[in-house]
Amino acid sequence: MKFKHCYSIILFLFIFSTLSASNINMKIKGDSASGFYVDLFYGSIPVSTQDKVGELNMFVENEDYSIREYIRNWKATKATQQGNTITLSGEANLPKLEADLHISVIYEIVNNQVVEKRIELSQTNLSLLYYSINTTLSLKDKPSRFWSFDNIDNKGGLAHESYPAAGYMIGDSLAVGLLTDAGNRNLWTRNIRRRPSTGGVGFRALQEICDANLYRIASQDDRKKGDNFVRLTFGELSDFNHPKQKIAYKTPEISEWKSYQGAKLKKNKNIYSIQGQKATVDMAGFRLPYRLPDGFYTVRFKHRSNHPVSLKLWKNEGHSNNDVQGFHYQTNIPSSNTEWIELEETVFLANSEGGITNLLIASSNLRIGEPYQLEIKDLEVIQSVGEERAFHQLRAGEKKTLRTFIFATPSKPTLHDIRLASQVYLADGLRFKGTTEEKCLYSCYQMLMWISSATNFTPLNVPSINYAPDMYNRDAFWSQMGIYDKESSEKIFNAWAATQNDAGTIGTIITPSMGSKELKGNDATLEFLWFALVNKRQYGTPPPMDKITKAFNYILNENDADGDGICSARFVLGQNDCVEYPERTSDLAVNQGMFAVTLRVAQELGLPVQKETIENANAAYRAFYDKKRGYLIDNKTFPYVISFNALLPEFVSLWLFNEPILTSEMVNNTLDKVPVKNGYSPLIFHEKDIYFTMENKPFSPDLFWDNGIYYNAGSWMREEICGYVAGMKHGWLPAEKRIKDRLKAEISTHPDEPFSHEFLPYDLAVPNCWWPSTRVFSWNVFVLKALEVAGMRTPELDPNYLRDCIEFKKQ
Repeated sequence: MKFKHCYSIILFLFIFSTLSASNINMKIKGDSASGFYVDLFYGSIPVSTQDKVGELNMFVENEDYSIREYIRNWKATKATQQGNTITLSGEANLPKLEADLHISVIYEIVNNQVVEKRIELSQTNLSLLYYSINTTLSLKDKPSRFWSFDNIDNKGGLAHESYPAAGYMIGDSLAVGLLTDAGNRNLWTRNIRRRPSTGGVGFRALQEICDANLYRIASQDDRKKGDNFVRLTFGELSDFNHPKQKIAYKTPEISEWKSYQGAKLKKNKNIYSIQGQKATVDMAGFRLPYRLPDGFYTVRFKHRSNHPVSLKLWKNEGHSNNDVQGFHYQTNIPSSNTEWIELEETVFLANSEGGITNLLIASSNLRIGEPYQLEIKDLEVIQSVGEERAFHQLRAGEKKTLRTFIFATPSKPTLHDIRLASQVYLADGLRFKGTTEEKCLYSCYQMLMWISSATNFTPLNVPSINYAPDMYNRDAFWSQMGIYDKESSEKIFNAWAATQNDAGTIGTIITPSMGSKELKGNDATLEFLWFALVNKRQYGTPPPMDKITKAFNYILNENDADGDGICSARFVLGQNDCVEYPERTSDLAVNQGMFAVTLRVAQELGLPVQKETIENANAAYRAFYDKKRGYLIDNKTFPYVISFNALLPEFVSLWLFNEPILTSEMVNNTLDKVPVKNGYSPLIFHEKDIYFTMENKPFSPDLFWDNGIYYNAGSWMREEICGYVAGMKHGWLPAEKRIKDRLKAEISTHPDEPFSHEFLPYDLAVPNCWWPSTRVFSWNVFVLKALEVAGMRTPELDPNYLRDCIEFKKQ
């Protein structure tokens, strides 16, 4: 047995080393009669064939959606190869529409692991046609397993996860994946929900969902038929306002219901109830097992309870937040202990994989030791099967291009390996150059760039899938500043400009299918001016001076009404926005520094700002340094607090003007006080104890987090590295090592999470410290710009720099 085991290891190592020496390659297959297509290989191993499925499938429709035509299993009439590029071309006749569609499919080898597949479409017959198109990764022989970004053994169906990527394993040593260009370029979105109206609780499912089928993996039934595929579908809208069919799912028998947190279940005629004399947990209820396919659902019932009601959809027998599939925020819904309250919620369900989905209905916000009761009746679970229609537009005389990427690489069948490969090889496909860590930051950002809707292709840069569908002003600003993309930067800036109210305030949030009236004196309006300055310098974009002037006047009126350069604000003008100051405060270092930088920005934009006012603001920022304590005071009310927030304005001044505001003593001594563990440090912390308690926390009274979590000494990459870069510019010797260590920590601290996070937990011993909501975060891409400021990266490594910036500078 020992010999057999050793032989297996040797055989695996031989196969793995053979694969490592191989390259991805491609061959033209077919002929002029049956059509040409391309097969892909890794060395001599087939990794994808289009023989059965064709290079693409699509349907097209006219403007009033009265005519639809299908193009199935398309293959080319002409195929040519030149070096590392194969071009397939041909026409598809659309007789009902009196039109011909010109199609080109271009395969280009990017490197040893990556091939770009580019689809180009054009027509000259219709003023406008709508189209939806799919392309497929397909294998004749059954793969050992299929994977998606959050699931190493995906059983099939829709994959709607933290990062769009999917593929399969050949054996247990070769990973093959299908990737897409960013949503603002390939015109897709991951948005499936909207904010509730006033008085509502939790998100509602969109009644029209774009790209519900963006990624689909072969189901178990597909695989039995030999259909082994991963499919990308673009330009398809699912209309649930006018469903093709409604399917009501029978309520499970009472014997199948399961108690949640010890609740005792009873049934009296058509009323189901739980009750307890003494609550032992904060939520108690029951779970109903359904076998629900992926799709759009309405859940409706009546309830009575002496506590608020909560809903969740759990995958299989899951208990943690990792397993929640729907109703992430349907908690603490008001109820009544006397009257029946009708509740109706909608949800889009994905990743069900043909398994069981448990519907949790519970009394929530229970107090330990107090009695509770919950009754429900008239429960309905109804699926609406959407009517699909095309929404991508192809006008006469124009060309539309879709870019996808296929990778093949030696890999173990682990989440770590497929997640890392999905990011690194997307960056390679996009021709981005950098370290592995830099590629992860870049790719995470790209996959969080979406369109807004089927009728609004304005870029929507969400912070993460957890924060979707909201685009936050602050997050979008830092993300756009980290990369080079003239078009997206200008369009997102203009989207924020459009939110400006009569007072001059810039909005905090843009959210599709719902308005936002969140306009207040936070950092959004300050960063609007910074945004304008960078666009002007980097791309030559003229600032809209009417809006700039109006915004700056608002900033002065809101933060410095007496004009002395001292910032007085009602909100934190930075990241640590977990406390508000209705009576105003001048106690925050970050506020004073942000204001000082903004005065300089306004002056640069041509607004009348006195040099003396800037000098007063700078001096007030420097005054937060406590020479005796040896660090920059974050908040004068809590002088024991040290934070990277306080150093951010110094970094911004160095970035935008290459000039310091603080002295080297102030910056370096503050950084000397920062603790470091496992290569990373807390964003904000207690000078002696690191972690805050309920008694000394610098947050709002109703906010608190466990040790090392969120703003109780969690580690936030963007601000931490900006602080180190400021230190580097001031000669702080540990800076470069700290920067490199922090980059490495971001993708290596959790063995299964090699990607950008909202924050890293600083105390890994705290239970449940890895929040699923932190996965795949956008704004850390700004670290690429910080590395440029540090001299550790050059802008030419970004694929768009030469196109968007150098050409302007030559003019």
